[in-house]
Amino acid sequence: MSDYWEQTSQTGQNLPLFDHGQHAKATKAEAYTAAQPKQQARKDLALIVLRKAGRRGHIRETWADGMNLKVQSICSIALELLRDGLAVETGERRKTSTGSSAAVIVAAEFVEGTR
Repeated sequence: MSDYWEQTSQTGQNLPLFDHGQHAKATKAEAYTAAQPKQQARKDLALIVLRKAGRRGHIRETWADGMNLKVQSICSIALELLRDGLAVETGERRKTSTGSSAAVIVAAEFVEGTR
């Protein structure tokens, strides 16, 4: 059995049967590069939505709802904003739609002693 598929008609090269993840690595890197502008735009929008909530802030669920995102999508954005010091967890907890307890996050400018 050969490690190569048939020759391609366009390039005349043999295509490897096993690429050992090289194609996946290239695809992942390409997807990451393409997503960067979208990620920054989402981060900017998330901060606007959080600032509009004022001192009341948001839990991740309501924050995601306000941006028409899934909660899983807001989590990485929330973490970045928390790490950057643009958002703060207040220590307050609120109930989610399923009854779980969730941390309240507010924009840093609404918390004394930050910024």
